[in-house]
Amino acid sequence: MPNTISVPATKNKSLQPAIMTIILAWLVAGTFDISYAIITWGPVFGKITAAQILQSIASALMGKDAFTGGTPTALIGLAMHYGISLAWTMLYFFIYPHIPLLAKNKWVSGIVYGVVVWGMMTIVIVPLVMGRAWTYNTAPFLKSIAPMILLFGPSIAFITGKYFARTPKAL
Repeated sequence: MPNTISVPATKNKSLQPAIMTIILAWLVAGTFDISYAIITWGPVFGKITAAQILQSIASALMGKDAFTGGTPTALIGLAMHYGISLAWTMLYFFIYPHIPLLAKNKWVSGIVYGVVVWGMMTIVIVPLVMGRAWTYNTAPFLKSIAPMILLFGPSIAFITGKYFARTPKAL
C-alpha cells in the first residue's frame, strides 16, 4: 500500500464556505461587469470590440503598446479586470460584519457600494494610473455607472449577505 499524503484545501474547514462565497461573488460581479461593458460599449452603443475593451484595461499597465498586442494583451486586460474585481469583492466581504448597516437592505448597500467602487475607480484610481483627469460627460457617465449600481455592487452585496445570514459569527 503506497503512502499518500492528503492536504486539505485549507487548514481550517470553517474558512472554506467563506472562500467559496468570495469566489462566487467575485466571479458573478466581475462577469456581470465585463459582460455589460463588452455588450454596451460594443454592439449596443459603439464600434469598439471586446478585445479593444480588454486592451484598454491592459493599457493601464502596458501603455499604448497594449492596443497592438492582440489577444495576449486582451487576456492581460481580462486578468487585470478580474484581479480588480477580486479586490473590491474581498473588501466588501471583510467590511460587511463590521458595518451593520450593510445587512439592513442588500439593494441599498449594493447600490451604494457600486457607486463607491465606480467613484474610486473612475474618479481616483484610473486618472492617477493613466495620468489624466476625469471629466464629466452624461452619456458615458450613465453607461459606466449603471453596471456598478445594478450588477456589480448588488451581486456582491446579495452573495455576501447570504453567507453572513447563514454564519453570523463568521470572521
